[in-house]
Amino acid sequence: MSILILGAVAVLLAVVIGSQVIGVLYAIFFPPVTPLPEQVTLVSHTSADYGVDDWLYSSTDPACDIVRFYQDNGAQCRVAPLYCTGEGQASVVVPNERTQNVGRCEVTQTFSIFALRYEVIVATGSNSDQASQFRLNREIYWTGAVPPYNPPSLDSDFTAG
Repeated sequence: MSILILGAVAVLLAVVIGSQVIGVLYAIFFPPVTPLPEQVTLVSHTSADYGVDDWLYSSTDPACDIVRFYQDNGAQCRVAPLYCTGEGQASVVVPNERTQNVGRCEVTQTFSIFALRYEVIVATGSNSDQASQFRLNREIYWTGAVPPYNPPSLDSDFTAG
């Protein structure tokens, strides 16, 4: 009888520990995806390490719509002065000789025992086929501790790739 009781306790203990481990393993192999607006085109993707990714997208949507999309999805955004004051359009028309940074959005979230931060840098498009482009940087912090966020200013050049 004592063997049956010990066996039941061992199975119960295995279920309790296993349920916690399965959640962590699932988070490692399937980390959360960052939200993307509809109708975007992937231009490039680099991965410096597992969980440290950089994507560059182009879109036919105006840059201000991209900023609003990320604000609606919980991002804290800083927008360049005089941009995005009208509905869907920039209030200042800037010639598309080169891209102009419009906004920088940041999200920090936790999942399982880990944390992640992603940053979206939204800029005007560089040609008539794209209204905007944005760079999405994501880093997963496997220790769960997120370092302080110190972004560069909006005046820094947008590096398209």
